[in-house]
Amino acid sequence: MLSAHALTLEVPGRVLCRGLEASFGPGEVWAVLGRNGTGKSTLMHALGGLKTPAHGHVALDGEPVAGIEAKSRAQRLGVLLQIEEGVYWGTVEEYVLLGRFPHVRGWRGYMREDRDIAGSALDALGMTSFAMRRYASLSGGERQRVRIAQLLAQGPAVLLMDEPLQHLDLAHQAHVLALVADRAKEHGQTAVMVMHEPLWIGHGCTHALLFSGDGAVAAGRVEDMLTRERLEEAYGCALTEVAHATGRCFVPHV
Repeated sequence: MLSAHALTLEVPGRVLCRGLEASFGPGEVWAVLGRNGTGKSTLMHALGGLKTPAHGHVALDGEPVAGIEAKSRAQRLGVLLQIEEGVYWGTVEEYVLLGRFPHVRGWRGYMREDRDIAGSALDALGMTSFAMRRYASLSGGERQRVRIAQLLAQGPAVLLMDEPLQHLDLAHQAHVLALVADRAKEHGQTAVMVMHEPLWIGHGCTHALLFSGDGAVAAGRVEDMLTRERLEEAYGCALTEVAHATGRCFVPHV
C-alpha cells in the first residue's frame, strides 16, 4: 500500500498540492489528470521518494518511502519518468535487463530467471524482435515501449508512470493500458499514471486524482471523479460529453 499523508508540494512562490490524503492500494489503477504545470510530475517524484515534499510524507506499507534503502525500494516501487536523462548505447535486451538490477544477488550478476523475465517483458510490449537492436537507434514510440518493458521486468508492487502513453500510437496506447490493468487485476500491482487524454480513463482505470491548479487536489473512484464539472475545473476549458463504449467521455467544446 502506497499512501500520501498531508502531502503538500511547492515550487518557488507557488503551492502545487495542498494537504493531499490518498491511499493507492493493490489492484488499483490511478489516473492523474490536470493542466500542464499543475504538479502532476512533481507528485510522481514525491510518491517515488525522488523529491522531498514541503510538508507531509509518503509511506510504502507504513514505512516512509524516503527512509527505505534504495535497492529495497526499487524492488517494491518502480518509477517511469517522463524525461530520460542521457543516452544509452547498449542493446534493447541489455536496457530491459537493467530493470532486474535491484534483484541481483551478490557477485553472480544476472541469472537465467532475470533474462527470462526481461524476455517476457519485451514480449508483452511486442518488442522481442528488437532485442539485439541498439536502444539509441529506436524511434520515440519504440523507446517508450522498451522503457515500459524495463519497468515491468523490474517487477515492483507499485508502478509510478509519468505519461506512459507519450509517443505511442492509438493501438499501442490501448495495449499498454490494457496490460497495466491486467497486471493490477491478476497480480495485485498498483499503478499510478499521469495522463492527458480523458478518453482513456475508463479503459481500465479504477481511480482518478485531479489537479485544479490552485493547490487543491481531488481524489476518488473514476465514476465520482469523471464528471464534466470536475474535469472542466481541472482542465480550465468547456467540455462536451460524447458517447463512448468504455463509459463517460468528454471532449473540448469548440
